[in-house]
Amino acid sequence: MTDEFEQALHRALRKQDPAVDFSARVEARLDQSDGSPLPAAHLDSLRRRVLRSRWLPAALAACVIAGVGLVQVRQHVLDAARANQARHQLLQALSIASDNINAVRAAVAREENPNS
Repeated sequence: MTDEFEQALHRALRKQDPAVDFSARVEARLDQSDGSPLPAAHLDSLRRRVLRSRWLPAALAACVIAGVGLVQVRQHVLDAARANQARHQLLQALSIASDNINAVRAAVAREENPNS
């Protein structure tokens, strides 16, 4: 990080005392509220702010990356299953070939040594 950036960050995050009438304003606002949910206009304003925020694109990008990752993991699992099946088939083929070679070897040995 550069010194200028660190200084700007330090200035932006420095401790600040609340305004003198802060607690009075909070108490007055609490007295005015009747405990009802936020008005619809305020909710619309909140939605607009959220949609315009810089976190929405980041959240969407994270979802896309997670989706791509899940697809890749699924593909890896399917490939591993296919590889395991191919390995099993190869071992079975080698076993059959070995049995056939042993049978041929035994037949050749009987031909060469008819007395045994």
